[in-house]
Amino acid sequence: MKKGEAEKMIPHLLDKWVAEIKAPWPPDGLHHYSFGSFWTWMENYHHLYTQFRAVPNARYVAEMWFDKLTKQTWRN
Repeated sequence: MKKGEAEKMIPHLLDKWVAEIKAPWPPDGLHHYSFGSFWTWMENYHHLYTQFRAVPNARYVAEMWFDKLTKQTWRN
C-alpha cells in the first residue's frame, strides 16, 4: 500500500466507522472521535490501509489525517 492510496481511502473508511459506532457526522465540534478506536477498527477490518511507509510511522500520519477530517487538529 502506498501512502497516497491510503490517504485517499481514509475519508471513506472514516464514514464507514462513524456509521458503525453511530456517532454524529459531519463533525460538529461537540463530539470527540477516538483515533485509537478508529485505528483498531482499521487494523481489524481494513488492515491493508494501516500498512504504508511513512515518517515517523503509518499510525502517526493516519492520526494527522483523522484529526483534520474530524476537526480535532487542536489536539496536535
